[in-house]
Amino acid sequence: MTSINHFNLSLIIPCYNESKNIPHLFDQLCEIQKDNLFEVILVNNGSIDESKRLINENKFRLRNLKIIDVEKNIGFGNGVKQGILNSNNELICYTHGDLQVNLKYIVEAYNYANKFQSKNVFIKGLRKKRNIIDIFFTTLMSIYNSIIFSEALADIHAQPNMFFKPDEKVVNSAPNDMLIDLYFYAFFKKKKFKIHRFEVYFEDRKFGEGNNEKLTKKIKYSIYSLKKSIKILKDF
Repeated sequence: MTSINHFNLSLIIPCYNESKNIPHLFDQLCEIQKDNLFEVILVNNGSIDESKRLINENKFRLRNLKIIDVEKNIGFGNGVKQGILNSNNELICYTHGDLQVNLKYIVEAYNYANKFQSKNVFIKGLRKKRNIIDIFFTTLMSIYNSIIFSEALADIHAQPNMFFKPDEKVVNSAPNDMLIDLYFYAFFKKKKFKIHRFEVYFEDRKFGEGNNEKLTKKIKYSIYSLKKSIKILKDF
């Protein structure tokens, strides 16, 4: 284990068509930057709404901010990867820009990383206050992936995710879509890192619609995910 006394954090938030959420996102970022001067990397992930304009209008509210513009959206995972590859710090955290998980939990995860004092740790939220349908699909995917990876993998898409930056080859090999959550979770499990889970309360999305909020989309994504999980396992 590698001991450390202090480290800085790069917080990565991909935003795809989150124009209505962006002012509120900056409110939360300003709040956590009062006591923690994290590097914030906002990835305008190929948005076709007013996200880019609103990010630029609000950027003066934050210190230590980096903005990355991805011309074409090819998935959440690609936005995360671009953020990691352009980050200045070893400690990485990523989450969604839809504010269903309040950014105050970033500070909680960061405090644990400081307390643990080792780079061999993967910190991940554990979502609470979710509806029964979401819990059903999450449980189904958790059981399936736990079996094929031979590792206990629960609530795979929970946010936030915090870890020390792995080798660039590992980052580039990650999926470009939502399965980046499974990739990093399983990767650090296989490396026998300490996995720390902590409760985060899942809030209703105030604006817009998520990729998998409708039942038909949940079913399609689950089928896709089952197939893609096998590929991730083979890549490992």
